[in-house]
Amino acid sequence: MRSQTTQLDQIQWRENVHARWLYVDPKPNSINFGDHIIDYATQLLLAPHLPAPAGIFDWKSGEYPEGDYDFMIVPGVTMLTAGNRPGLNDIDKLPWPTYCLAGAIWSPLPNRGFLVRSRIIHYHRSNPVGPDLSIVKMMAAPVGARDPFTCRLLEQTGIDYLYTGCPTVTLPRDSVVDNGYILFSLGRGHVRRQKWASHRLGRKYPVVTICHEASEYHKCRAVGWKLPLVNFNGDVELYLSYFKRAHSVITGRLHGALPALAYGKPTFCFGTRDSRSSLLDSLGVPIHDYGELDQAVERASPDFNRYLIDYFLRNWQKIVEQIRVHHLKSD
Repeated sequence: MRSQTTQLDQIQWRENVHARWLYVDPKPNSINFGDHIIDYATQLLLAPHLPAPAGIFDWKSGEYPEGDYDFMIVPGVTMLTAGNRPGLNDIDKLPWPTYCLAGAIWSPLPNRGFLVRSRIIHYHRSNPVGPDLSIVKMMAAPVGARDPFTCRLLEQTGIDYLYTGCPTVTLPRDSVVDNGYILFSLGRGHVRRQKWASHRLGRKYPVVTICHEASEYHKCRAVGWKLPLVNFNGDVELYLSYFKRAHSVITGRLHGALPALAYGKPTFCFGTRDSRSSLLDSLGVPIHDYGELDQAVERASPDFNRYLIDYFLRNWQKIVEQIRVHHLKSD
């Protein structure tokens, strides 16, 4: 079972408590390597409190393992977005409750607009569609929410929630060093633009590039990427070690920024904004334009709202404690 939930042997689940529970694995068929990081960070947080899961639920298949269970746990990622997780559509029919630790609802955010005589003018979408909260309403309260955008939606709907942030920002700082290179963590799309920017930085600094989706590696090679290029080979610790050993991180991804912040690295974020990036707003991390990449190393900062990590952990602990009180038995 442990090999199904993680490839990392050092995660030791608590053995003096008993419960049969299901873990919703965020990784099957995922093209986003950030899901592997979230999975790893979630299990590091859960292991001291819970026994190893008795079953793994692949939300892509929608088929639950046979047997009786006491509860099911949904980790982070955008698993609260109805329609994207078909296996979760019928959790209200399960004979056990489902707990969400750090879920998010995805939505595009209004663009920043343009400046006219010291006033920001925003484009407005016509006929906005409200989010489908059907999955959230089937979960045990309180629901752990990963970002302030999701928190606001749940509050407006009267759903009991706790702002738990993302477990990735709590990654332990063991083996963190500074090997002097700049880690350029690729953002979505704009491959040629990022190639141009990273290669310009490479004239002044040692730069290593890291991919966040399987297709990015091949796209970079196709456009003639000449900098060292790291792809994910299934080893989460090896993948995260590039963040641990960097001098600073330039990233266009949420899960490029959060490991960098967890490891205390000066961080420069650029690229797109959506509901997920509202977590960075909450942490006090600005998102820059592509045009600012020339100054990324100078503007990279290790400063963010660190007090929020303790706040996240306290709220996360409230959910875990509720699970323990209702479902766990000790030796």
